[in-house]
Amino acid sequence: MISIIVPIYNVAEYLPQCIESICRQTYADLEIILVDDGSTDRCPDICEEYAMKDKRIHVIHKENGGLVSARKTGIAAAHGGYISCVDSDDWIEKDMMQRLMDSGAGADIIVGAGYEECGSYQGIKKNTVPEGLYATKEQREDLYGRMIMNGNFFAYGIQTSLWGKLFKRELYEKCCMEVADVISYGEDTACIYPCILAAESVYVTNQLLYHYRMRKGSIVRSAKVSDENFRYLYKTLQSNFERCAYKEILNMQLRYYMWQALLLKGYERIDSRMALFPFEKVRQGMRVAVYGAGLFGQVIENYCRCSKNVSVAAWFDRRCDMYIQQGLSVKSSSDVMHTEFDVLVIAILNVSLAERIKKEYVSLGLSEDKIDLVNMETLDRADLPQFCVYP
Repeated sequence: MISIIVPIYNVAEYLPQCIESICRQTYADLEIILVDDGSTDRCPDICEEYAMKDKRIHVIHKENGGLVSARKTGIAAAHGGYISCVDSDDWIEKDMMQRLMDSGAGADIIVGAGYEECGSYQGIKKNTVPEGLYATKEQREDLYGRMIMNGNFFAYGIQTSLWGKLFKRELYEKCCMEVADVISYGEDTACIYPCILAAESVYVTNQLLYHYRMRKGSIVRSAKVSDENFRYLYKTLQSNFERCAYKEILNMQLRYYMWQALLLKGYERIDSRMALFPFEKVRQGMRVAVYGAGLFGQVIENYCRCSKNVSVAAWFDRRCDMYIQQGLSVKSSSDVMHTEFDVLVIAILNVSLAERIKKEYVSLGLSEDKIDLVNMETLDRADLPQFCVYP
């Protein structure tokens, strides 16, 4: 049996689609645990209505304690041999559980992939390690070396999200319970990588089975992250990595991961003397054109717009239509060559992708001196903020 845990908080608009996609699974041996984490909208009633229709649904109402707390409540009530987590504003393909079970062949962790959805836009979120079974010592060693950062800053080997995966119950329970409730950003990361280290077998497939909804009001995009959050996230991962024979490479990946987390959710607390960290070409008084409207691009554009040191000349993204739907003032990437600016910063944390975008604009005639992107050497020279690593 698979126990599917759905933490729920004030998503009444999306919850029916989520629950129905689970109830319609072709794999019937399911236990569906809906954890209402103190919702103040119609979510509690919606949960009860679906429980009346499907005897596999078990509803738990609790005081609001956050996502980690809700997942712990769910796992404590679960009875399945496997655990899967579905976010309450997302939905899944009707054969997701069946296909994961069929392909995973009893592995401790079965890793899938999915789509990211926003209006008419549909992107893909895949793992970048090769598909297949990692069960021997050599195979697992290869996975450890690439699971967090696979070759460049910043490309996940295994996507950090808990969604789209199946875990053996005992494995998930142990790692989930070790995640501090205070972690509201990176809580999936604090669970998934310790799970992989503790697993004897991991199966990876890039079958697209999950639909992740990108929305303006989601926890990832809107919540403020505390210093304590970063500290507990770092310590949780480091303590697991220190117990591993491969701690050197894991701790190196952890340092880069923390830089990524800080750039996305703690940018204003990074102590740097640069006009625009980590973009070394930006100087005070410059007009900055920002390329990229994802989370990092939003951070950089907002900082430049509010800064006294630099100003925003324009903001670009090739998926501008999707971001305009979210209320962002983004222009088409084709407008870059018709805009006046001092430097174009490519605010994309995947360095390989950023390099490709840079080459495209250089080929169109933009001077390479006017383009800047995240440089791993810049991050290597900088120290992680003390609040992130010390109590």
